[in-house]
Amino acid sequence: MNSPRNIVAIDRLQAGEIIRLRRLSASCVAVSSDTPWESIPIKVPAKLTFSEKIEDGVRLYTAQLVFRTCDDPGNRSRMVYRCRTANGRYYLIGTNDRPFPVTTVTTNHPDNMSDNQLDEVAVSYTSASRIPYIQ
Repeated sequence: MNSPRNIVAIDRLQAGEIIRLRRLSASCVAVSSDTPWESIPIKVPAKLTFSEKIEDGVRLYTAQLVFRTCDDPGNRSRMVYRCRTANGRYYLIGTNDRPFPVTTVTTNHPDNMSDNQLDEVAVSYTSASRIPYIQ
């Protein structure tokens, strides 16, 4: 039986603040426990999808993260995201090198008081390296 893969927590930080990021394998990285992650309050679960394609002979990996939050996204340039699944695995969206994830925020002002009033945040990240999990 597969364990749950729902995204239940998301953290972020500026790309330059990652401490001792090193790739251990094609799909695994290590990050220092001293890295100052900032927790984002989200509506659980968030959506995270991975895809890969070959473009001009180069294999590209893409991560799409979509979540709802009441938090002010603030500065969105050069952010890196850490996503935790229900089974405790962490994925790293972005690194301290280019290309950086692109973050788009959609602010919702519904015409009905009972409709969703949370902001929707969409993060897109494409890299020539696999989207890694954090060991």
